[in-house]
Amino acid sequence: MPTVTTPITIRGNIIRNRIAMLPMVTFSFKGGGDAYYGKQHVEHYTNAARAGAGLIILQSTNVVGVERGEGMWTAGSLEALRAIARNATAQGATVMMQLAGGSDADGDINDWSTADVLDRQRALKMAAVKAAELGFHGVEYHFAHGFTLCRFMDAAYNQRTDEFGGSLENRLRIVTDILPEVREQVPDNFIISARMGEFVPTAEDGAAAAVHLERCGIDLLDVSFGMRMPEGPVPEGFEFSPVTHSGYAIKRVVSIPVIGVYGIRTPGQARRLVEGGYADMAGVGRAMLADPGFASAVLDGTPYRQCLACKRCFWFTDHTLCPAGKLPETL
Repeated sequence: MPTVTTPITIRGNIIRNRIAMLPMVTFSFKGGGDAYYGKQHVEHYTNAARAGAGLIILQSTNVVGVERGEGMWTAGSLEALRAIARNATAQGATVMMQLAGGSDADGDINDWSTADVLDRQRALKMAAVKAAELGFHGVEYHFAHGFTLCRFMDAAYNQRTDEFGGSLENRLRIVTDILPEVREQVPDNFIISARMGEFVPTAEDGAAAAVHLERCGIDLLDVSFGMRMPEGPVPEGFEFSPVTHSGYAIKRVVSIPVIGVYGIRTPGQARRLVEGGYADMAGVGRAMLADPGFASAVLDGTPYRQCLACKRCFWFTDHTLCPAGKLPETL
């Protein structure tokens, strides 16, 4: 059984350990001018790479605007994104972008015309190609947390009657159809991942979706939750959350690597998640917001500032108020 320090190879990329920095949005960071991304983002991800994270998945980036250099894809943002990719790579990390298929401002996907879906599909493809041009090692399509692609995937939500609704294959077509085209325009070792949940809306649906995504060429699954958070219960003796158990359930039906997530806030949890065989990689979110040096605590036993699991994470409003930064370091 691998340990958290064991390298893992995904599509020819040797990832130096099993610690993955999850795509957590840094809401109070400012890019400056018309840029969404800026100096704060560059420092944030560079610090995580310097601390030893094996895989870094950049926070959710809406693909809308990529064709015209607008939204999160302005010249200033591209400069910062290029710096993030360059710096993280220089520090030895593998770095990917998470791509979101839209936002709540887009309205109900069931009301989109087929032409609207095809337009968004084109942006999803172009954003992946742009990520490769910027120096990222891969992308992750965001099929989780009730966002746009999650709504396409979920059989209970997706009521479309065209080729993007109905069967599982149709509900995933917005991404799976473009994978061959993306592959033609990116390096051979470019990783394509999907973040998804187990219950879409049932566990059987989630398992089938994971198997289909693997069959269509997805290299990695980052398993969180879908339209809603699973409530459990988990099997006796399983020390992690129902969300983490979803990752374990998906891992048992696919052969590609799976990132296990949710509530991994101590080095011991990260180690046990991998060493127990529950996930191929330990996904760490808020613990790395609380202390960007968390990876070194897992790998080398260095002191760190522990996430307090606040009911409402201060990083959603003002990261400077995170109480972890005011605590003494702990072993």
